[in-house]
Amino acid sequence: MHADETGRGGGGSLLQAGAPGAAYAEGEPILQVRGLVKHYPLTQGILFKKQVGAVKAVDGVDFDLSAGETLGIVGESGCGKSTVARMLVHLEPVTGGSIRYKGEDVTKLSGRALKAVRRNIQMVFQDPYTSLNPRMTVGDIIGEPYEIHPEVAPRGSRRKRVQDLLDVVGLNPEYINRYPHQFSGGQRQRIGIARGLALNPEIIVADEPVSALDVSVQAQVVNLLDRLQAEFDLSFVFIAHDLSIVRHISDRVGVMYLGRIVEIGTDQEIYDHPTHPYTQALLSA
Repeated sequence: MHADETGRGGGGSLLQAGAPGAAYAEGEPILQVRGLVKHYPLTQGILFKKQVGAVKAVDGVDFDLSAGETLGIVGESGCGKSTVARMLVHLEPVTGGSIRYKGEDVTKLSGRALKAVRRNIQMVFQDPYTSLNPRMTVGDIIGEPYEIHPEVAPRGSRRKRVQDLLDVVGLNPEYINRYPHQFSGGQRQRIGIARGLALNPEIIVADEPVSALDVSVQAQVVNLLDRLQAEFDLSFVFIAHDLSIVRHISDRVGVMYLGRIVEIGTDQEIYDHPTHPYTQALLSA
């Protein structure tokens, strides 16, 4: 880890991993996605809009995510992988299908029940330049989840928790009063990761978290995610189009094509013995 990128040499953890959520049978997947569909309607007319079709962004996605596992999802731009990510954290409404977190279908939840589940499934966004509010300090950005979930951290302890999180992701805790424009791209993504960890989630959905970064910084951020997973027993849905990065970090890989996962398996199965023609074409390209 380079000091000029992180602003410090390392990052010891003072935080504890999040408490487990609702009880579910041991050995079952922590997340089960079945028949996930997202269609965007195509309308015609100005005053009386009539639906004349639909864009099938996601058209029947199935996968399981085990506790402590990293599932990589790869595919070319427009295949629907980022839409899947946004549905997992309830940023996009689901057209059809189910997303079960510890056996409970979160697509049917609302109010407090949904709020409790969203605390356990957090997201790291693709672009560290647009996902951080330039008018907020780093302390306010990372501490904002505590305004929504005040039970996680009493007001008097929040500053210390934010400094702990900065330390965990390899940034100097004294940077708490700085603004996003004072950081490099890699440092900004670390801030986004710290925000994702603030509520002690069990699942992190990482939507192309390194695609906007320099190649030299990508490895640092991927290694950070690897370390955080081991430290906090996190489960990752890691979305990317870079096949080498996905292979490095993932336990299993799902290949998306035209809104569906056409093949899923271990990295060895997918990379060394692909069976679907699209996977073979993707690897040869």
